[in-house]
Amino acid sequence: MKKHFVSIDEKVKLWIETLGDTGNEACLLISGAGANSSFWSERLCKHLLEKDFFVIKYDHRDFGYSTKIDFTQRPYDFMQLVKDAVAILDTLQVEKAHIVGHSMGGFIAQLMAIHFPDRVISIISASASTNSPLVPPPPDKTWKIFMENSPTNDFENDLSGFMGIWEYLNGTARFDRELAVDYTRNLYERQAIIGALGESHVKAQASLSDRSEILKSVDKPALIIHGEEDYLVDKYGGIQTAESLPKSKLVLIPKMGHIPFNEEILDRFESEIIQFISRNRIR
Repeated sequence: MKKHFVSIDEKVKLWIETLGDTGNEACLLISGAGANSSFWSERLCKHLLEKDFFVIKYDHRDFGYSTKIDFTQRPYDFMQLVKDAVAILDTLQVEKAHIVGHSMGGFIAQLMAIHFPDRVISIISASASTNSPLVPPPPDKTWKIFMENSPTNDFENDLSGFMGIWEYLNGTARFDRELAVDYTRNLYERQAIIGALGESHVKAQASLSDRSEILKSVDKPALIIHGEEDYLVDKYGGIQTAESLPKSKLVLIPKMGHIPFNEEILDRFESEIIQFISRNRIR
């Protein structure tokens, strides 16, 4: 896997990781708020490579290895995150790609299909919504668990707080603690973890509006994946996204939460991605 930085402008560099031949059909993997490129497993990337895809994943601005930004001094709206994804394709000279997004990454995938359709082959929107006011908000317990976690950039001391969050967001499937520990350790290896994860990404989402109507004009194959036990983005968010996209397939995974920390669920999640992209390749 090749790892390097991409300059978005004179002040912002994004960390990207690529795997495979640049001449192959591309797949861009986009993580959610407070998640870096390691959300997408090496196993998934390897399987996509074996299917002859050129795999791209990256850390969002202000997270992971990418440039940190003082949001108060240099605020950005959500379309900047969409433009970052497009800029990565430009830099790698990728004309178009399959866009795979989880959570906030699903928002980015949807907006790329809306505003940059010529760069999109297909989209996968996982654990995301249309930002419609009709989608039920997270239960109070979700915010309570989030607020109870106050990381201080001390991995050993902070770990128990994150384990509580990850087990809750895993849904009702068996919780694989080792997967969750490895995931958390990687967060700490890439940056200081103090306060809420991805706080600036959440602030940028304030500029988002309801996409349920405009998505009806998207003429791209779409896969919508959602956990039936997602306590951060209600499963109706996924159902409504599928209802809005004319060429969509909806997959609801029993026992899956917002982030899968269960090997069987993760295997199902990744298999759905691989199968969909493989069926919708253009070459």
